[in-house]
Amino acid sequence: MPGRDANLFFDVPGATLRFSSSDLEQWAEHLAWCYGVLGLRGGCTLAVQDFGNSPLSFLGSAMLMPGLERGVAEHLGGRFICLDASAERVTLTPALLTQVSVDALVVRADVMGLLDAELAKKARGREPMRMPQMIVALGLDDPPPRGDSRNLRYLLNEPAKMLMAPRCPSCSAFHLRGGFYDLDGAVIRNLRYRCEPFEVPGAEILRPGFCGSQDSGLRFSAGEGDSKSP
Repeated sequence: MPGRDANLFFDVPGATLRFSSSDLEQWAEHLAWCYGVLGLRGGCTLAVQDFGNSPLSFLGSAMLMPGLERGVAEHLGGRFICLDASAERVTLTPALLTQVSVDALVVRADVMGLLDAELAKKARGREPMRMPQMIVALGLDDPPPRGDSRNLRYLLNEPAKMLMAPRCPSCSAFHLRGGFYDLDGAVIRNLRYRCEPFEVPGAEILRPGFCGSQDSGLRFSAGEGDSKSP
């Protein structure tokens, strides 16, 4: 098992993420904060349908990530289930939901359509299935959220930038946490991970007291088109 200063590498689209073991701790705590904004509470069972190189997966639990002392599950005092996002695995998720009580299921945006179709098939069967809170993990290139009667929630996840920002259920804005990200006009800078600053249309400063929260930070509305490096 790696020591505290071991280098850990994750290949993601557009970048290779590099961390020391101690670096992971702050990001696991930050991701737990994101889930708190989305309404997850202590003791919950969280499942993530994503690939293993995504921060949503490798920050999930100390049981799955060597060198990580406290993952999201440990911060929330709950359980974490890591589900692969390959098509054949996504088709198995509805069966899992008939056997395991899951409070929240985080799903990559690009497999959400497939999962929806499989859930619809399962719903026509006789096996009882308790639907979890669905959280769609969006990248910067994914279409912004639209109105949906299913009460979907959204988490921005751009691994190459280590950008993780929850869409607040109250104000429908993506919140960028103070101390992790800074904003200069429309340019976002990551304060905890070294990467090039980048632009996302609609970014604005979040001040203490926004939408009833005492957290200072930032927010942006997901815009059309790709992000741009200045």
